[in-house]
Amino acid sequence: MKKITYENNFIYLCISLIALLFSAALIHEFPGTWGEEFFSIVTILMFIVSIKSLNTEMKWKKLVYILIALLVLITVLSKIFVLKYIVYLNLFILLFFFIGSFESAYKQILFVGKKIDRNKIIGSLSLYILLGLIWTVVYLLLLVMDPNAFSGIEPGTWHQTFSRAAYYSFVTLTTLGYGDILPTKPIAEFFVYMEAIIGVFYMAIIVSSLVSVALSNYVKKDN
Repeated sequence: MKKITYENNFIYLCISLIALLFSAALIHEFPGTWGEEFFSIVTILMFIVSIKSLNTEMKWKKLVYILIALLVLITVLSKIFVLKYIVYLNLFILLFFFIGSFESAYKQILFVGKKIDRNKIIGSLSLYILLGLIWTVVYLLLLVMDPNAFSGIEPGTWHQTFSRAAYYSFVTLTTLGYGDILPTKPIAEFFVYMEAIIGVFYMAIIVSSLVSVALSNYVKKDN
């Protein structure tokens, strides 16, 4: 594997995020006892890749290592004991990680270097995926608190419903709105339309900012 630098770091982050989504889809498609363990392993690997790919300050890296340790501990304890509220800790760890990764990636894409290359374009895609994953976890938290918060998502553990929640999140983020999954509670409706608003805002602000920087650099070269 090539050495991870500012020239290729977002490629590895993007691949790890897509691998997480694909593993969730596999678990939903082929349910079994191995599914939760497999998903936990993929999640931990994704955390590790993010540490290597996002060249952030040591404070964030230490926090991610702590989150990895907590995930491992939670996975082990959940196999030994029946802990009713441990699911909240698991989901809040994921939410914290996705938000922190989004912030780190956002700073690197817009404020590190002026060149718009393939890596930064992939980085903007990674940001978009992270947005969808942030709302995926929010929807999972709503489903844990109220299994009837959404119609079209069958009750199950958060591992089992992750793929459906992610599907709905990205459908909402892109404002496709297929209608096969719908919010049934006011709080769920609030988060849904907020995601749709942010999805449009992202395309209008982030992408247009990258395009304007690229055009500015192109004009400078001509001059």
